[in-house]
Formats: sequence, C-alpha cells, structure tokens
Amino acid sequence: MQRCGVNLFIAIFFVLILTATSCGAVVIVQVVEKGAQVAPVPGALVYSNGTLIGKTDEEGLIEAVSPASDSVPLRVEKFGYDTWEETIGPKTDEVLVELRKAEIFLSAHLYDADTMDPLTGVNVTLEGEGANKSVVSDQNGTAMFTVQARGSYHIGVITEQYQPVSMEVEAGLAEKDIQVLLFRNDRFSIMVRDGDTGETLSGAHVSVDGSERGTTDSRGILTLPMPREKVYLIRIVMDGYQEYNGHQIVQSDTAFLTIPLSKAPYTVFISVSNEEAEPVEGALVLIDNRTAGKTSRNGRVVITNLTAGLYLVEVQHPDYVPAKQSVTVAIQGEDIATELMYRRDNITIKTVEGPGNPVAGVRISLNGREAGITGDTGTIAVVLPLNQNYTIIAEKEGYHRAVREHVITSQNRTSVIDITMERNFNWMILGIAGFGIIAVIGAFLLLRRRSRPHSHGKRGGL
Repeated sequence: MQRCGVNLFIAIFFVLILTATSCGAVVIVQVVEKGAQVAPVPGALVYSNGTLIGKTDEEGLIEAVSPASDSVPLRVEKFGYDTWEETIGPKTDEVLVELRKAEIFLSAHLYDADTMDPLTGVNVTLEGEGANKSVVSDQNGTAMFTVQARGSYHIGVITEQYQPVSMEVEAGLAEKDIQVLLFRNDRFSIMVRDGDTGETLSGAHVSVDGSERGTTDSRGILTLPMPREKVYLIRIVMDGYQEYNGHQIVQSDTAFLTIPLSKAPYTVFISVSNEEAEPVEGALVLIDNRTAGKTSRNGRVVITNLTAGLYLVEVQHPDYVPAKQSVTVAIQGEDIATELMYRRDNITIKTVEGPGNPVAGVRISLNGREAGITGDTGTIAVVLPLNQNYTIIAEKEGYHRAVREHVITSQNRTSVIDITMERNFNWMILGIAGFGIIAVIGAFLLLRRRSRPHSHGKRGGL
C-alpha cells in the first residue's frame, strides 16, 4: 500500500513538470508612466493575445505566463494614456511597459477686460511636463497648445499696454478651454452719481478732451484707457441733470474718479380750463401736496425750479371738482393742461298755478335744450352744473309761455326752482260767447215783448 502512494506522488510530480514546461514560465509585467520621473501606473488593463488577464496593482505590477514556444502579442491600456502594444517571446520573465500620457488640446482665449474684445497677436507661453512652447493668439484671440492629459502647466501672457498674466492650469483627460482677461496698464474708471441721493447714474454720456468716449453702464461706470499723470477735460451730459465740465488730473495711484451731477431746474406751465374750454382764473395748483400758485386770468400758472421726475399735480377751485394727475417732468417749458369739471347739483323744477297748485304736462327747456315734461306733481328732476346762467322756459297749451333766468352758484344753491304758470284766455271764444249771450238776451226780450196782451182804445160817437 505504501509503495502505491509513492508511485502516485511521482506520477503527479512528473505531470506538473510537463505542464509547466508546456505552458511556459511566469512573467512579471511592470507598467510605469513615461516622463521626467518614473511612476507606477496602477489599474492598467493588460491583454495577452487579445484576452484580458488582469489589472496592475498599486505598484504597477501584474504576473503573466510567458509562451512556451511561440511569441504572443501583449497590450496594455489605461484611460488618459496612449495604448502600448508589443510581442513577447518564449521564456520571457520580465516586461517593462512605459505608458505615455495621451495628448489633448489646451486653448487660451484672450480678452480685453474692459471691452471684452478678443486680443490678437499676443504672445502666450506654456511650460510644464518637459514642454516649453510659445504661440501667438490668432484673429479670435486664441492660442492653442497640444499638451499631455492630466499634466500641470504654467501659462504666461506679456504684451504692451496690458498688465502681465501668470496662471497655473491643470489639464484633464479632455480638451480644455481657458479664458484670460487682460487689464490695461492705463485702465481708468469714471463713476457718475446723483449729487443729491448718491445713486449711480447709468446712461451718462462721457467725453474726454472733446471726444465722445461712451456711456456709463448699469453701475454708473465707464472704464477708459487714460495714461496717468495727465490733466483731462471731462464733460458729462445726461437728461435731467446739469452738464458737467471740469479738468481732472489722473494720478499714478488713482484707479477711478467719482463725478456727482446736479439735477437741472425745469420751468413748466399749468393751464387750467373748464368743460367749455374756457380758462379758469383763481384755481389753486398744488405740486406733491404743496401750494405752487394760482392761475391767472388766462388760466395759467408758472412753476419754476422743478427737477426731472414724477410729480402729483392737483388743481382746486370752489366751483369745480378737484382734478389730480401724475406728471413726468422731463421737458423744459412744457405746458401741462388740466380740465376741471363743474360741480353739479340735483335740482327740481316745479311748475305751479295760483297759490301753488301743481301744473302737470309742462314742457321744460334749459338754455334751448329740452329737459323733459313735468309729472303729476308738476315737477321734473335735473342735474345742473354750478356757476351757469340758465334760461328756463316752461310751455303748455292753455298757459302763457313762462321764462325765468336763473344762476346756480356754490353760494346760492337751491334744491327747487318754482315757475309760475298763468292761463292764456282765448278772446275769440270770449267774443263768440259774448255774442251768444247778447243773442240769448235779445231773444229773451223779444219773446217777453210778444207775450204781453194787446190793449184796444174805445172810440165814442155822437
């Protein structure tokens, strides 16, 4: 039994030797990064004859089996590196793989920091990862470099009239774009503010030494190239403000200049008229609830020393309904028209006869316009503007035409206007009636005369 076990061990040993001889020896594959310094590359994928055999460890190592007789292709890949491929022969025991970082494009776009215009013809240098390159920006202000992925680089920009730029850039695994703002050496800012409130003013027109240079932005700032240690004539114009003209010196240690503007005084006219387009004299005008004056005979008042802006204009007169309106003052000498509506009262016109008996059905006219017909109570209700002269005409068949002049003011207001009606006698009917009465009387007398007995006288004879 013991002899059989020894024979089995010897058989297994020979099988292992034959297997190892047919499969080849163990190969150590070491993957490193090719560059100024040798660094292991962990996680690299290793393929043998197109088949993945594994990944490198933290030290960039992996074990493989060398071919026993024929050569086989070996391939190593890792994202961010160029692929390495080579054929290894029989009984190879060690392979050194040097991976080169993949190359990507790094583009620097150069802009003027104030105008945001691209800067052409500017020299841009790039250093790092063993590279030292220089490129001139094209017509789009772009300088393009080919660099290694995941590399660290230094970019420098030096050009006349601009402050130098120096910056560090980390390249990734994909194309990279960077934006570089260049500030002028003679960069100078002018800030415009409201002299009263201190608020910045956008849209102010700025001229330097007689030349229009631009307008202030939303921050009230205009940045210009202005060499230092010089005196400039600065002019600023803005609607609603007094024009600024002054000499200013730009010192070497001055970055910006603040210029306050005073609001320009405006003169405007308030013209007040009524519903008949007639000027209203003596109307009180208030600006933002403050008395500004009264209108003259031509219905106007002059308002001076206003500044540009929004105002509440109110016009008052005892005979009219007050009027309010919001007015924007922005034009010198502007005429602001205001129309006042008459105050109105509810008036009752009553037509009566004798001691106060109501007369219904009377046609009423006011200043030539028909107002209506009185009802059973002899009245008609109307709404009349105050301070008007009214000619009231009352007409009804059988009555004399009644005319009354009346003025309604705020002082003599009345709720009822009485109009007395007088009957109109028809003389023809009266004449006919008279003739009839006379005829009746004549007939009566005639009948009476006929109805008397006749008396005969006696005659005597001899």
